[in-house]
Amino acid sequence: MKELFAQHISRIQQIIQDCLESARLDGIWIYAGEPKYHFLDDQSAPFKINPHFNYIFPEPTAEQSWLFLDGKNKPKIYFYAPQDYWHVMPNPPVDSFFAEFFEWQILTDSQQIKQHIQSPQYCAFIGEQTELAQSLGFSEINPKKVLNILHYERSIKSEFEIECIYQAQFSALKGHKAAKEAFFAGKSEFEINLAYLQATQQSDNNVPYGNIVAINQNSAVLHYTKLDVKPPKESNSFLLDAGTTYLGYASDLTRSYAFDPQSEFAQLVAKLDQFKLDIIDNLEIGFNYLSYHTQMHQWISQMLNEFELVKLPAEQIFEEGISRAFFPHGLGHQLGLQVHDVAGFQQNRRGTHKAAPDVYPSLRCTRDLAEGMVLTIEPGFYFIDLLQKNWRNGPLASRFNWKKIDELKQYGGIRSEDNIVMRANGAENLTAKAEKQM
Repeated sequence: MKELFAQHISRIQQIIQDCLESARLDGIWIYAGEPKYHFLDDQSAPFKINPHFNYIFPEPTAEQSWLFLDGKNKPKIYFYAPQDYWHVMPNPPVDSFFAEFFEWQILTDSQQIKQHIQSPQYCAFIGEQTELAQSLGFSEINPKKVLNILHYERSIKSEFEIECIYQAQFSALKGHKAAKEAFFAGKSEFEINLAYLQATQQSDNNVPYGNIVAINQNSAVLHYTKLDVKPPKESNSFLLDAGTTYLGYASDLTRSYAFDPQSEFAQLVAKLDQFKLDIIDNLEIGFNYLSYHTQMHQWISQMLNEFELVKLPAEQIFEEGISRAFFPHGLGHQLGLQVHDVAGFQQNRRGTHKAAPDVYPSLRCTRDLAEGMVLTIEPGFYFIDLLQKNWRNGPLASRFNWKKIDELKQYGGIRSEDNIVMRANGAENLTAKAEKQM
């Protein structure tokens, strides 16, 4: 990892130089962030580090620490390590593989940073705490020119970042295996979640996103996180969307299962799994992500026809927009330090924004695929009353097999998700690669 990080930090130094030249500044100060306290309470929410800080310093627990970069000299880390008997404070990772790439200063009091910030009016501040930045004398707070370059460059991953995301596959796959076994053993959603957390050695506070652990109809709620404590009287299906992190970089995996492997729902699961793999095989540099999302809708339309859920030709199902009632979210999104990583709509370093088309408002990426992009590929197929309501009352209502659709509602839905990185010759499936190594 040390060699990969050396390449990573060298690339960052060049990016910082470009940022400073563009914004005509002397340096960049990045604040890791601090705990957020609940209203009228002394309890805080779980700490989430500033991703720009974690991009440079791969320690996601370094709260209230600072970085200074000028793109030429060694980045300076001002690591906050107070004396505290109320809480366990993170130890400065001075023996880590990345330690030698930084100039170190240990802060035992958060106010000590004032002694080190000089000429803040000529530097940028990057972070959420804008009032703190103003009190320290910064006027260039989260400048757009700097953020545009940082966001765009973060969307193209270094080999160090790709390796971190790859490593995050292993623990997630371990958790998915434990969760699958718990489901088929008749456990509740709550118990399945505990099995996943135990297998991945995470808590609910440090998973990269809230685990989606859904049995039966709950799989039709796209971001379901309620977790029933009692198992259902009858288990028909199971959907798990859950990941882990490695040095702050996330994995994001989804698997769906039919309790009865001989059921028609099991056939639908297998079909969608294959669609996912087929679209990954088709991904190429230079092609727009929207084109693959559109291709998936065409395949979903074929599936609706093949399984006789809609009695229309697949081409008409697609043209009428019927597939959108069964596949309402995007094909996937950028992945990195943030699960829904930055610059999915940003077309260049200048910040040119290209929104999702009106017909696909939930699409999270409108970029041309480029080497080094890491994305999720996650087609879905659901039975959601709210989305199908208008079709029940529309002119094409008689062409839907409502009896069959209503029978399948007990299964909720299907989602199948892998993580890929774009290479010069196509997509490398990091999830499948990790599965083969386990």
